[in-house]
Amino acid sequence: MGNNRDLIRYSKILLSAYLIIGLILIFSSSMVLDLSLNILIITGIFVACTLVYGVLIRNKKYISTAIIVALLYVGAIIIYSPLISYNAHRNLIGNIEEMDFSSQIEYIDINQLPIIDKELAYKLADKKLGEITSLGSQVSVGQLTLQSVNGQLCYVGPLEHSSFLKWISNREGTIGYIKVSATNQNDVELVTQLDGKDIRLKYLNSAYFLSDLNRAAYFRDMKAGHTDYTFELDDSGRPYWVITRYDTGVGITEEKAIGALVMDAQTGESTIYNIDNLPEWVDRIQPMKYINRYINKWGELVHGVLNFTDKDKLKTTTDGVNIIYDKGVCYYYTGITSVGSDESLVGFMLTNTRTGETKMYKTAGATEEAGMRSAEGKVQQYGYKATFPYLINIQNEPTYFMTLKDSNGLVKQYAMVNVKNYNTVGVGDTLQATLNKYLEGLTNTNISLESGNQEEVIRGEVERIGLVIKEGTSIYDIKLKNNENIFSVSTEISREVALTQAGDSVEMKFIKVGDNRYIITNSFSNLSFVNSEEQKKE
Repeated sequence: MGNNRDLIRYSKILLSAYLIIGLILIFSSSMVLDLSLNILIITGIFVACTLVYGVLIRNKKYISTAIIVALLYVGAIIIYSPLISYNAHRNLIGNIEEMDFSSQIEYIDINQLPIIDKELAYKLADKKLGEITSLGSQVSVGQLTLQSVNGQLCYVGPLEHSSFLKWISNREGTIGYIKVSATNQNDVELVTQLDGKDIRLKYLNSAYFLSDLNRAAYFRDMKAGHTDYTFELDDSGRPYWVITRYDTGVGITEEKAIGALVMDAQTGESTIYNIDNLPEWVDRIQPMKYINRYINKWGELVHGVLNFTDKDKLKTTTDGVNIIYDKGVCYYYTGITSVGSDESLVGFMLTNTRTGETKMYKTAGATEEAGMRSAEGKVQQYGYKATFPYLINIQNEPTYFMTLKDSNGLVKQYAMVNVKNYNTVGVGDTLQATLNKYLEGLTNTNISLESGNQEEVIRGEVERIGLVIKEGTSIYDIKLKNNENIFSVSTEISREVALTQAGDSVEMKFIKVGDNRYIITNSFSNLSFVNSEEQKKE
């Protein structure tokens, strides 16, 4: 009878513990209805209650049971750890396909280069917010994320409540979101209406109770873990939260994205998607921290954990990864280097931020840090600092593009650095000047441009000419008769272009980069001026 009473008492204690901890986890939005994700909590409560109860009643059976269960859990952790299951951990990144850079990475339109980094985007967003009287005291700019909206790169972030009291007085939601162009620092927009209706962002990180973003997502989906809450816009500009759903990746260890919970930031309406049926406008669901960890495991576990000589080991060149867009698809970019090497690049990885599919492009060259220092060395007299590079394709050459900023964080110049030879650098005050100097540097080095386009010469009669002011530089767009392309000529290239008019005969030299209709010229000559001067001499 005593044993039965002990068992009943123990069962009540155990169930009470599970109930109390369960309620705490539910109120903290942490209880997930998934056994593998909760195995530590389930085992921990059982072992703690059983062990303590056994000690209190001095019963070895309870103590032994607690120890056995704890050892079984530790054994399972060891079995599923990289020590034993190193292949499973190494394969978290999936099958990595080796690709050729020039055939896979599209030429980027130079006018679509992201010249605004996140730090500057925040400054521009705060400045925009400060233009509206009293709004700055009510809200603040939330987390900005780079995304492609209708083919245009921009940073988008919600307006967050600045305090609990501000939330109390605006429980229906903040008045909209900030949109900062990644290609034009003068294009900053505070969006407060959509289709003629006022925007009210109710579900936010700064909201409380049932409007708290984490809690709202939890009660709409309790069957998977949640991470990486990303504010994204659909093609119509409607704001959503894209929340990564994850499960265990290797047995009862690691984490792996399995889909997303997409929740309307205004109404809270939500839909659960798998990876293969996500809406097309969703840019990413693969957490950056997951991908970086997977790639490092792929490189480090090449011969298992006990590879003390570091044979064939690889690692990422930085602690994080960068975001780039190619053909409208979002990728995480990270350089790959050998363990023990600081400056040498052996290749780089591009991971699809939706599917997690990863490709490796093998190329020897400089790491991002080395490229940044090379660019800074060109302007060392000014003390400018380079931003983290954006990988682009120029003439089939992998190229680091970065902005050069002064001590106040303002963009002063641009730089392009060749990945294979970081001594080949182009620096300019405008994107056009930077590209021209970089192309000149390529032709003056031993880098082969046979796989790229060569310089072309075109002559023709001007049909139309127009002036565009970009970044303080006068750029003339010229259309020739019987030619559909638009040739962009900067006054930095030739002062004659400012005096050119329709009907003049001109000659231009250029290297066509990509298939864009707009072509940047390397030189310009107005033949009508030359002919006129020759006639006067005669």
